[in-house]
Amino acid sequence: MPIAHLNGIDLYYEEFGSGTHYLLHAQQFANSHLYYTKDLAEKYGFHVFNIRIRGYALSSLIEEDYGDHFYDVWAQDVCDFADSMGIDRFFYTGFSHGGGIGWHLCVNHPERVIAFFGVAAGPHKKDGAETGESRMRTIKAAQDPESWAAYAREKADQTGRVFKELSDDPQIGAAAKAAWEQNEQFWLQMSKESACLNPRKPFAALKTEEELVAVLQTVKTPTLLFGGTHDTVSPPELIMRSCEAVEGSEAVIYSRCNHTDIPHAHREELTRAIVSFCKVRGLL
Repeated sequence: MPIAHLNGIDLYYEEFGSGTHYLLHAQQFANSHLYYTKDLAEKYGFHVFNIRIRGYALSSLIEEDYGDHFYDVWAQDVCDFADSMGIDRFFYTGFSHGGGIGWHLCVNHPERVIAFFGVAAGPHKKDGAETGESRMRTIKAAQDPESWAAYAREKADQTGRVFKELSDDPQIGAAAKAAWEQNEQFWLQMSKESACLNPRKPFAALKTEEELVAVLQTVKTPTLLFGGTHDTVSPPELIMRSCEAVEGSEAVIYSRCNHTDIPHAHREELTRAIVSFCKVRGLL
């Protein structure tokens, strides 16, 4: 079991591919069987490290409230992980809150990031609520074992739906079934400590859209953003707001696509877009 020991914490990770085109990805969970980062390693030559962020087993759990700085801590963990692997600069990609980590990397550690590929990465709208609706539903459900059991089952079914749909595919059916089982296990076995984490929204100290846009405008990292028209967590208008703020960035929006489908159902389109973006800009 690969574990990186960093400054008093442990980070579980999975490694795919080889070479020096390092791609780091940080998330509460990344599927080992069907996922876009694995495809980038196996089909396009990236050397991928999928890092499970602190707060979620098998990485160290979080026993304190970092206030407005959860994403800063997670971004620093990514840099510390890279240091432990002897990696100076790296590509970074993240999905959903993993994309939030990417934004903090681009702002806090721009010298480390070659390019940022944000998948349903917002950031969340500054609408007066310090925590997103989806996260609050998770936190509330975790207060009671009975409500959590039903909620975890619902989340496993929702996030694993695409794997069920692909389970009869003659080429990837076996991988889809394994992906479903792994996804189900993650949700049904999540600890209360993890379910109750409240990292707030990225750039939690900022209170208005104007403040957030001003920070995003400082990002000079080559940035490619992905979204879906049916995504209610990171809707297209937030993707386009961020794309407009980051000079020279690009955005891809998939029609009839919800939040959880992008990194799984659109793996092939997503990976091709990332590779094309890198080649056009001379990054590969």
